[in-house]
Amino acid sequence: MKDAGKIRPPLAVRAARVLAQLKQVRGLDDAEKSVHALGLAATPQERWELFENSVRSFGYWKPSKRSKSAM
Repeated sequence: MKDAGKIRPPLAVRAARVLAQLKQVRGLDDAEKSVHALGLAATPQERWELFENSVRSFGYWKPSKRSKSAM
């Protein structure tokens, strides 16, 4: 990674900056703009963590059960 040593501001600060730029966009309500701002401001690793957390909160991410093979 070329930005590995770079210190970034927290995700909330970066999302607020992107949201300020998206305020002029027409056709989206404020909730949609905030979701897009969060996705655009996040790094790929942060986006993956957001996805995992949301899926786990809905109860869809569970450990897989081992299948018993017939012997």
